[in-house]
Amino acid sequence: MPAKASGEIKTRVVRQIQKNGDIYIIERQTIYDPDRKYNKVLSGRIISKIPKGGDVPIPTRPKRHKGEKASNSDAASDGLHATRSKTGMMDIISHIGSISGIDDAIYDNTDTGTAQKILSLARYLLATNGQSLPGITTWQYTHALPYEDGISEDIYSDLFDKIGRDESLQQSFFACRAARIKNRAVLAYDSTTISTYSGNLPEARRGFNKAGDGHNTVKLLTLYSIETRQPIAFTKEPGNLPDVITIENALKQLTVIGIDNAEIITDNGYYSEKNLADLLSAHFDFITLIKVSIGWVKAELKEHIGEFRSISSACPFDVSTHGITVMLMHEFTKNRKYASRRSGLPKGSEGPFSRRIYLHLFFNPMRQIEEDTAFDKDLLEIKGYLEEGTPVEELSDDAKSKVNEYITIRHYGSKITVVFNDQEIQKQKACHGYFALVSNCEKDPFECLAKYRRRGTIEAFFESGKQRMDCTRTRVWTTDRLRGRMFVQFVALCYYEYFSDQLREIKRHLTKANGDPVHDLKKNLELESKLKTWMDNKPVYLMLQWFDTVEKVGVSSKLLSRRWTTEITQRDGLFLDRLGVDHE
Repeated sequence: MPAKASGEIKTRVVRQIQKNGDIYIIERQTIYDPDRKYNKVLSGRIISKIPKGGDVPIPTRPKRHKGEKASNSDAASDGLHATRSKTGMMDIISHIGSISGIDDAIYDNTDTGTAQKILSLARYLLATNGQSLPGITTWQYTHALPYEDGISEDIYSDLFDKIGRDESLQQSFFACRAARIKNRAVLAYDSTTISTYSGNLPEARRGFNKAGDGHNTVKLLTLYSIETRQPIAFTKEPGNLPDVITIENALKQLTVIGIDNAEIITDNGYYSEKNLADLLSAHFDFITLIKVSIGWVKAELKEHIGEFRSISSACPFDVSTHGITVMLMHEFTKNRKYASRRSGLPKGSEGPFSRRIYLHLFFNPMRQIEEDTAFDKDLLEIKGYLEEGTPVEELSDDAKSKVNEYITIRHYGSKITVVFNDQEIQKQKACHGYFALVSNCEKDPFECLAKYRRRGTIEAFFESGKQRMDCTRTRVWTTDRLRGRMFVQFVALCYYEYFSDQLREIKRHLTKANGDPVHDLKKNLELESKLKTWMDNKPVYLMLQWFDTVEKVGVSSKLLSRRWTTEITQRDGLFLDRLGVDHE
């Protein structure tokens, strides 16, 4: 029988290697949690560090709290006091938070302390390109953050719990983001999966894992404005739920945050007759990718397949793609919210209704070759597994489906022979290269295609979250903390997306004469050309890091005080001017 937990608080000294090669020596107090069966960290403090390449620990001074004055040993004998902080990058991030309305939206919907903590963590994630949150305990010594009293692991863990329970804060923030959309909203709606090692999260379930790492996942669903390039709202769901059943809640959330008339763009994971009926009933316009294998779509494709040979069907911005439009009346069904005396139908019964929709059919020969090649590769790979003796039951669900439709397995004693069903394979390949979009508002096939392709910005958004905001893993153990952590990451992504859009706007106007004789001088355009070249070769993170070398030094004594900032080049000054950041 294992020994019972003593319940004693134990003090340990651990070494933690940093990305820059330094080694922090940390004193931690832990206690064993018998329910969760792991050591819970109660506190931690850095007592010394070993610089990169060295072997002698250097003691660190204790962190002074806000308002605490330096001791005599910290100041020179003549009363001189000096401070140094990195301000260049943080000034840029603070400016972005101000002009984007992100900071105001947080401050307006929670208390000042909570708002400062949220914004401090979000700025840390943006500035460090998504380094894990424990790193903020030392990073904040040299970088000014809204929350000046210092953030520890205990503080942000409690913060996540608080945010996770505060649904009003989250939905109010989403409403503020939605209110900044000036024109009619065009929103992409999609999901991604976040892997987790945790066995305690009820949302972590076995489902389709987009990372392909085999772990349980939590599903993150996001509404993203493709016009403003800004995320609007998010929600989380268990990882085993299919995308197709999630659109109804998204429509309810849109109405709550003040968007009651928008165009929703989705991929084929969200296509279903019910989803289209829900969108139509809620008076939302839509564009969605739909599988050409669906019966009524396949019938229209077969009827109009000869029209793709016409030169008039070529897409003006992508001549390798040909498209046509079929307008038709399509019948949908919806559940009645109220009983109908007129028709005698009770509440909850299904009632049919018809609406005009536009089916846009497209063909791309290059896509046909790619799909044929991928299809052949899958079948040959499955054939190899079967001939090696792998049972069908051990194959993936997709492989099992392909075996049932396109492969016949024959046994001759111990020998296994795999035979392809060429007739069924040719039927499937007949659909390759074709794809379809369905909409209730877009009449022109190529305008519809252009809008759908812009939906790809949400995929870039998900990539930014995973690569730059530490969204690859959940890293928490409870539902409330997961929701709170996701919210902080969402705020950080709002920073990132707004800043990225500002950079795109700056580059769009660089090196272009505007009729102003002062601006159009040769030396100014040459300077803009240098700035554009620099921006083209620097990702967002490295642009911020470039300005992290700008430091502010303050020195004060009994007689006077002075403050100065690191000098910058003309090119860097032009960059800050275009952003609107004061650097004088």
